[in-house]
Amino acid sequence: MRRAHLFAPAVNSPRVDPSFSATALRKPERFACGKNSVVGPLKGKPGTFGYMCLFCGSYRCDRCRIPKLKKVRSAIARIASEMKLNKMATLTLDRKKIKKGQRSDRYIRNCWRKMRVSLARKFGESVDYVGVLEFHKDGVAHLHLLLNQFIEQGWLSDAWSEVGGGVIVDIRLVDIHRVTAYLSVYLTGDKVKHTLELLPKRARIFTTSRSIVLWGKKKVSGWWLRRVGIETFYDAAPNPANVRFEPVEDLKPFGLELLGYFESPPLQEALGNRDVITVLRQALPAWKAETL
Repeated sequence: MRRAHLFAPAVNSPRVDPSFSATALRKPERFACGKNSVVGPLKGKPGTFGYMCLFCGSYRCDRCRIPKLKKVRSAIARIASEMKLNKMATLTLDRKKIKKGQRSDRYIRNCWRKMRVSLARKFGESVDYVGVLEFHKDGVAHLHLLLNQFIEQGWLSDAWSEVGGGVIVDIRLVDIHRVTAYLSVYLTGDKVKHTLELLPKRARIFTTSRSIVLWGKKKVSGWWLRRVGIETFYDAAPNPANVRFEPVEDLKPFGLELLGYFESPPLQEALGNRDVITVLRQALPAWKAETL
């Protein structure tokens, strides 16, 4: 398969050795990031489909981690502004209270579950919060929280110790307009990668109250998943338009960008087992829709 079009030198990038295989750069990835595509009709563009490379969007992926952290920092900052989450607390654990062989991340989550009950009793209602789990260098977990209620330091220390945490806590007011800057300290790529290395595969770094939703429900777009790389469709397209290359993290050191998107009339390779007439009928509302 031709792969010359799959990668493109980034603008103002150092010259890439032509003898170096682009395929060798694509190491096997646990999440098959970039190896699938999504295809669908474009709004307001009759007879045209969009073809987009599908990235895994996982924090564990070297390609997606940093872009996704930027999005989550932005989302948390927006929610903090809307819900006035301008108190930042840090809750640490007393190592002596953790049983031998017990995971500190599970232990602190259980302590925080009990602590939420104590907070609800104190304030007469559930407290809004966004939490970020992190590990000390010695592998013991601690929790950073953005809260909508200010809690007196002494009470917080006593209550946290009572539910099994520890006496060392911190809480302070933060400038609501600089929440992103505060979060950037804890949500850097290296720190998150270190945290994920110490967590089970499906464990989460972030925790929120039920009143907070970081990501809204996805809208139905009429696009579908194809477990085929975008280069297959690019090869089949006679005259691809609006071709875009993505400056993905794992290729930046090599001065390369990954083919991320292009537009073309419907391709048989993209339809898969779908009936052509049915697909075209379903595409008509999008094609006829007016764009803003």
